[in-house]
Amino acid sequence: MTTYEEIKGFVDAGGGVATFAAGELREAQGAGRLTERINEGILRSLNALGMGAVPNEAYLMPTSQHDEVRVYDKASSIGRIIEAALAPGDENDRYLVETIDTTAADIVEQIRRLVAE
Repeated sequence: MTTYEEIKGFVDAGGGVATFAAGELREAQGAGRLTERINEGILRSLNALGMGAVPNEAYLMPTSQHDEVRVYDKASSIGRIIEAALAPGDENDRYLVETIDTTAADIVEQIRRLVAE
């Protein structure tokens, strides 16, 4: 039986993000089958633990236990990027561009240091 604590542990171990079969989330919720109402409960339960999911709306979440759902820690670096990508707007657009530019610059700098050694 999958629990929300186990899900959080996998997300933490994955650097703030992990993908699960929808059936695993259903088990954590203690539900018999996936419906929009159950998916609403799953999203509420994840949110209570500081996590989010993609898809992020109950009506968009799968009702097949075999389909996948990405779960992320909202406070992690990847979680902040996912949250910004899911919420259109100028501020989030700037955050995404700055984050990607910073990441790319960091990678180039690391490569330069390795080559210089």
